[in-house]
Amino acid sequence: MALKFFYAILYLPIIVICMIISQIYFERYWVSYKNSRLTSWGLGAVIIITYFIQEFCLFQLSLFNIGQVVFMQVVSVTMLFRDKVYKIWWALLALTPLFVNVVEYLMGILPLKDWWYWIVESIVFTTICLALTRWCKISKRISYFYAIASLGIVELVSLAITRSFSPVSIAAATLGLFVIAMFEDQRFYSEKKNEQK
Repeated sequence: MALKFFYAILYLPIIVICMIISQIYFERYWVSYKNSRLTSWGLGAVIIITYFIQEFCLFQLSLFNIGQVVFMQVVSVTMLFRDKVYKIWWALLALTPLFVNVVEYLMGILPLKDWWYWIVESIVFTTICLALTRWCKISKRISYFYAIASLGIVELVSLAITRSFSPVSIAAATLGLFVIAMFEDQRFYSEKKNEQK
């Protein structure tokens, strides 16, 4: 049990952080080729494919290590709360719950009768993120923390609806997300400092 807590609070969050960093570098590379339409489309396709491969790997790792699917929208949420937001991340954020739940259905984890819940989950969280990005009175850093907290709440509600609460899943939806948010806050701060220099 202690090992599962380690996976939920440190191991999986560190993997998510590595995924975020890789997407940031992919995005920077993509932006540098924005003038060339063909290269830009190709790199955009690479970002999308890489994102879904990352999500599938995270899906398998979390299911194998803690028996729950966790942290699935963290990468797209993080990319949405950067200074320059690209529309591609809105689509990926909205599609992630559908992608995850279709994979869960194909693996026999979820029944097809819950299809409406997948769409509701996608709409609710995308709407929350849209409201937070439009909220001008708070900084990007604070709104990112609100988004991560909202993701944790949505995860806990989802666990309650599916009756799959466990101490490990609660730890992942709270402490695990907190670890990711703290690291991202430090990365954001150091990135801003480097830009100022």
